[in-house]
Amino acid sequence: IYATLGLPWIPPELREDRGELAAAQQNRLPQLIEEKDIRGDLHVHSSWNGGVNTIAELAAAALARGYEYLGISDHTKFLRIEHGLDEDQLRRRNQEIEELNRQFREEGKNFTILKGCEVNILNDGTLDIADEVLAEMDFVIAGIHSAFKMPLAEMMGRLQRAMANPQVDIISHPTGRILKKREEYEVAVGELLQVAKETGTILEINSYPERLDLSDVNILAAKKMGVKMVINTDAHHLDQLRYLTFGVSQARRGWAEKDDIINAWPLAELLQRLK
Repeated sequence: IYATLGLPWIPPELREDRGELAAAQQNRLPQLIEEKDIRGDLHVHSSWNGGVNTIAELAAAALARGYEYLGISDHTKFLRIEHGLDEDQLRRRNQEIEELNRQFREEGKNFTILKGCEVNILNDGTLDIADEVLAEMDFVIAGIHSAFKMPLAEMMGRLQRAMANPQVDIISHPTGRILKKREEYEVAVGELLQVAKETGTILEINSYPERLDLSDVNILAAKKMGVKMVINTDAHHLDQLRYLTFGVSQARRGWAEKDDIINAWPLAELLQRLK
């Protein structure tokens, strides 16, 4: 059929009448991201904050998947239900990560655990961990985990202030939806993307089956604006690292390519891109 029409094959994920026929006619279909392109997961919770597995166990699972790096991004202190870590606990956890990385170097393993956290964006847009401690991290994810029913103007001000913080690299599950349980909070996605572009903030494609946020439509909009994204699992158990396949599928529906997804990049390039 495609040969008869004089078109290159169009991947099934693109067949949504969003310009794929014109792109095919002009020979500019995207080279869609694949699961094998992903070099690491930057949103994984350890037993330090109530996850099931130790950092060493998570690292072993990441190595088994062929990853080059793994970001440990435990919850922080405002989220007590998740046993969120305070500044002192984060520093102690970081010491454990540094010791594990030292062992990997001694063993000649090309693998690095990155020190991260998922800080809470408070109602006024400030964060629940001091900036000087956040500066000690390799990366910082910020997310909204409370006050979901804020009016649009207040919610956007809250997000903008967090994204303007020079310590914040990534916004997790950017619209807050949980499928069949909770709708998106009030958010102007176009404005969110513009702020992300201006501040260099990366937006997450959360692979957790109940989230899949960003949506495919928002992924495509981010790509068109040049906003970089990251595909993470939000794993709280090492078995959940396999959720990556759902996030990659979502990214493919949004036309995402390797250049759009920062955790498809080598470690040195990734670290240069982070704030």
